[in-house]
Amino acid sequence: MPDNRHTMKKILITGASGFVGGRIAEALKDSQIIIAPRHKDMDITSEVETEKFIAECAPDIILHLAAISNTGYCEEHPEESYLVNVTGVENLAKAAARHKAKFVFFSSDQIYNGNHEIGLLNEDIPVSPENHYGRHKLLAEKRALNICSDTVALRATWMYDIERPGMHTHLNFIRNIKTAIETGTPLKFAKREFRGITWIEDVVRNIQPTFALPGGVYNFGAENTMNTYETACEYVRMLGHDPNKLIIADNDRFPEHIRNISISMEKAHKESNGRIRFRNTLDGLKKFSETL
Repeated sequence: MPDNRHTMKKILITGASGFVGGRIAEALKDSQIIIAPRHKDMDITSEVETEKFIAECAPDIILHLAAISNTGYCEEHPEESYLVNVTGVENLAKAAARHKAKFVFFSSDQIYNGNHEIGLLNEDIPVSPENHYGRHKLLAEKRALNICSDTVALRATWMYDIERPGMHTHLNFIRNIKTAIETGTPLKFAKREFRGITWIEDVVRNIQPTFALPGGVYNFGAENTMNTYETACEYVRMLGHDPNKLIIADNDRFPEHIRNISISMEKAHKESNGRIRFRNTLDGLKKFSETL
């Protein structure tokens, strides 16, 4: 077996025990050198601790996936959300700039949750997020790019996967519908919401090309022009069940304006010379359903 250690990158992954981080770390472990600090090893809310740890391990790439991503929790605990989702990103960006490491972190499509436009949204449109989580992610993007102009901020979508042994799996679109089918309990899905829903396999497959992207903000996930109710109905049909018995149209949610956080992937596809390519939500769900 050839010795490829000289071509391997040293990648520090925060949140490597989480839903996304665990799957990415597993996928890269044989081709790259993975550093996966726990909170007790490096508290990202402390600039001193963050600087010390990164100075000692000298990564080529910092892939930051740790965050408080529960939007409801962030609304109830805005100070904690700010500390982790903004200050933590700032501290890592500072360390990346000092030690010349590529800094890539997961932002969120929730940045678009105040937009009223219809259709796939690109990264250049004006945004005004309506919750603390979205506002903090937007602020983190701006602060990180000001500190480290080579930063890549990835606006990720809602993600799903099957349960995998030894890996964290949170409640998601797939698990919710699986529970509905198993229990016969109908679920409500919003008709006034449009969003991409992405199979984590596509996220993992596309992560390495992000390390070569020029600094900036990029959408990162599946495109989708269907509303969430339509998406749920289509997936239930794929599984051979009647959506009329399992999926209820919620016409009351988001009464003030249609909530559209559907992303366009044109920029990332172009800037990666076609290497970053996601299946749209419906195609991803079809492929996923074939693996069950």
